[in-house]
Amino acid sequence: MRSISNSIYVLACLGLLLYGCEEPVREDPFVGMGAARWDVGKSANFLLSDDRFTKLELEIAYMEGFRPTDVLLEEMVGFLEEVTFKPEGVVLTLREIPAEGEEFYSAEAIASLEDQYRQSYNEGNTVSVFLLVVDGNFMQDETEFFTIGAAYRNTSMVLFGKRIMESSGGFRRPPRGILETTVALHELGHLLGLVNVGTEMVTPHEDEEQEFHCDEETCLMYWTVETSNVFLFVPQTIRTLDANCRNDLRANGGR
Repeated sequence: MRSISNSIYVLACLGLLLYGCEEPVREDPFVGMGAARWDVGKSANFLLSDDRFTKLELEIAYMEGFRPTDVLLEEMVGFLEEVTFKPEGVVLTLREIPAEGEEFYSAEAIASLEDQYRQSYNEGNTVSVFLLVVDGNFMQDETEFFTIGAAYRNTSMVLFGKRIMESSGGFRRPPRGILETTVALHELGHLLGLVNVGTEMVTPHEDEEQEFHCDEETCLMYWTVETSNVFLFVPQTIRTLDANCRNDLRANGGR
């Protein structure tokens, strides 16, 4: 009896030992919803290079009545193809969502809307970027100074559709397509780590008074682009990145 008991004991211990040696299944921290909850600029290298992701998906969800112009759709895809290394390409998905009818949206409300409507997250070899277009204005806007767009998570940005509609066309106002595209590309630049927010600078060029923005007034990453101050320059063409910003992107894995 003692021999049988000893054998059972040994088998039991062996079973525990073997079980304990099994490799735990670990989730990939760079895919799924959790990987879209980081700070702006934290995914810059993933977006720019082909080291981890070889394909990029741009998902745009717009509220009814605020569909982005074809100019924006074409220019955003073209911009990403120009500055990123994605051998399997850049794909665009466009979807209408119900209008909320709110005059103002807080940062918390915008994040909540993303949680509700975003469908694409990093998966497999595909990295995802999300653009939300809302039908109102930003909660923190002031009468004389307001925000047109913002990057708010590592792969997330928002455009304030109502503000764009009111601020484009007419006397001393840029065409809608030019305005919304310029702002969207500016916010996309922040997701790519510009300026000094996830992509290191090759040559110092961060504006001393406007953090995370380029000090070159004609550059896409100049601070006025995303605010009402853009009208000081009345852009009639879409701005481009200057040499310093392009060098930064290349140094972080981009083209």
